[in-house]
Amino acid sequence: MAFGLKIGIELRGCLRQVTRVKATIKRRGKSEAELLDHATNNLLRALKQDMLKKDGRVDREKLRKEGYSDRLLARLEQA
Repeated sequence: MAFGLKIGIELRGCLRQVTRVKATIKRRGKSEAELLDHATNNLLRALKQDMLKKDGRVDREKLRKEGYSDRLLARLEQA
């Protein structure tokens, strides 16, 4: 029975990359409403920053004359 096989035992400390496996939760896709809401918030934030940079304040009357709705202006204050 001398086939020349060598059997060894690997230490557990040498297999660190195998002992710790981190599982992640699969992300679900965003709905169309969530995408639109996120995009609207980004646009409002950019509009607000632009107005603050140019005029130093957000001019609601100017935006209302340009056709922005009251609901959108209310969201602009929150952005």
